[in-house]
Amino acid sequence: MAVKNRLASACVCMFTFFSPIGACAQNEVFTPGSTAEYAVEYTGGASVVHDTISIHATGRPWQADATQKEIIITYLADGIDSTVFGEQFSIGWVSTDTTGAVENEKTCWFHPPRHNQYAMLESAPFPRVNYPLALSKTYSRVLFIGEGWGELSNSKITWVYEVIENEGTRWRVSASAISEKEAERVNRLDFTFCENEGFLELNYTFHNQLKVKLRKIIRQ
Repeated sequence: MAVKNRLASACVCMFTFFSPIGACAQNEVFTPGSTAEYAVEYTGGASVVHDTISIHATGRPWQADATQKEIIITYLADGIDSTVFGEQFSIGWVSTDTTGAVENEKTCWFHPPRHNQYAMLESAPFPRVNYPLALSKTYSRVLFIGEGWGELSNSKITWVYEVIENEGTRWRVSASAISEKEAERVNRLDFTFCENEGFLELNYTFHNQLKVKLRKIIRQ
């Protein structure tokens, strides 16, 4: 229960700018029963750690927020030595985590992995597209983080997104996150989104040079 309360304490407010271009497909990413697997590369200093994460959409409402779809994140981290991550803050080491996603005619986004060694993803922009997608479109959100997040607790972070490339059904989006507490610490997320397949690549770069890359595994 403590974990659910902690995750629910990150409240989000939206400020969005729309383009008149027609909307693309919706409700095809987090379909009930679907599972997306991601190969992860975590680079911190001289250490490079490889991991695998899966995201499963149950088709149920998320218990902490019924307006969101429930997703279960599974960490397939067998053999990973957690001591590699030293004193890095964690909200807990788990094998699975239940959280939420939103997908409708206006937007598609989800709470990223944030347990184990991934707590820092809370300080970066969440993976998100706002419809209709169009080149040079910008949109933004503000995240208020409550208690239970270490140095991020009781802070306000502004996310700013820009659609920078388009090829067919694939879109490239570049986003930055700026903390009200430390404006000089900018964390980035550059991602590729496909209208039918969802988030294909997530490339995080943090102010302390830490990098986290997620690549969706497409099975034939």
